[in-house]
Amino acid sequence: MKRLPIIALLFSFIFLVAADGCSSDPNVEGAKLNLRNKNYDRALENLGIALSNDPNNVEAYQLKGRVLSEKALATPDVTEHTNLIMEMLDAYERTVELDPTLADEVTLALRFAYQNEFQRGTQAFNRGKNQESEYNSSVTYFQTASAIQPDSASAYVNQAYSLMNANRSNEAIGPFEMALEKGDTDVDTYRFLASLYQANDRFGDSIDLLEQASSFYPDDVDLQTELLNAFQLAGQIDRAMEMYGSAVERDPDNKLFRYNYGSLLVQVERYDEAIVQLIAALGIDPEYGNAHYNLGAAYINQAVAVNEQITELDDQLRANRDSMSSDEISEADTEINALADERRDLFAKAVSPLERAKTLFEASGDDPTDVCMALFQSYVQTDHTDLAEAVSACAGFDDTSDG
Repeated sequence: MKRLPIIALLFSFIFLVAADGCSSDPNVEGAKLNLRNKNYDRALENLGIALSNDPNNVEAYQLKGRVLSEKALATPDVTEHTNLIMEMLDAYERTVELDPTLADEVTLALRFAYQNEFQRGTQAFNRGKNQESEYNSSVTYFQTASAIQPDSASAYVNQAYSLMNANRSNEAIGPFEMALEKGDTDVDTYRFLASLYQANDRFGDSIDLLEQASSFYPDDVDLQTELLNAFQLAGQIDRAMEMYGSAVERDPDNKLFRYNYGSLLVQVERYDEAIVQLIAALGIDPEYGNAHYNLGAAYINQAVAVNEQITELDDQLRANRDSMSSDEISEADTEINALADERRDLFAKAVSPLERAKTLFEASGDDPTDVCMALFQSYVQTDHTDLAEAVSACAGFDDTSDG
């Protein structure tokens, strides 16, 4: 999948140097010496003894948090590192419980730990460009960062990007939601989350989210287009029609708005209006292959609707002929013949845009089968059997069987 962007933050690292005042507990004093010598395991052993002797030794808890932080900093293994960080959080939490006056000192220590986790997450993400498994490491580091600072939107959004790059897109929904809850308003966060909602058939949630985003970014055309598409996916045709109509009025030279509005009008069988919009889209971009195709489809669908009228009138005439006067029969025949002419004319109008669509599809490497099927139908209905035969293979109608 395409690699997604990551929010880069620059940090000024704050290294904490605790005042090594004298302690009444020799195990705490020993742990301080061990820490200066970077003998983290021995320091933790001493602190373990100190806390077993006095479970409320606040100095031991605070020092334990610092030892665990520095050991985690020196630990490359992701799982072991994460476990150390979680133990650090427990130690610092207990420190503040025992002595709330130390809250500011603990906050500074946690800020340093958060910055380190964020930096590790960024580095792992960048390594993922060459080794995809590193994206999973990046996920873990950003998860740990969010555990340290639960109100950090950046940690959540970057965790979500890492998950998407690790091909764990569904798991990215939660972090994206948390990022928005914590104050993130980046347009890409809304767009990626809306896309994930749609992929999980949560169309209503997608619409609500995109409407919220649109209120923040009213001039973002791409965002408006995604909202319109979300209405269609959710089957909310009336709302989609209203928004497409407004979008075309607001930006009449936007070919995508014209095309989408016209295509939606075809779906609701408002063919004359659809044709106007699709022709307008082609006026903006004459090489718009999909617009050529949908214009041809609009004419064909309209012809089919006329054919249904013919069938209905013909059935009525057959059923009631014996009770009808010659003038009434003649009038009905005239109406049927007029509709038949209209049907043929509509199929004829479909030919030119479909031929152009076929040329453009083939030139761009797109599959022209559907276009050829529509062309085949149009040629047959306008008595161009030679042309129909010429596109039969492209339409998939060639009989290749031996029997």
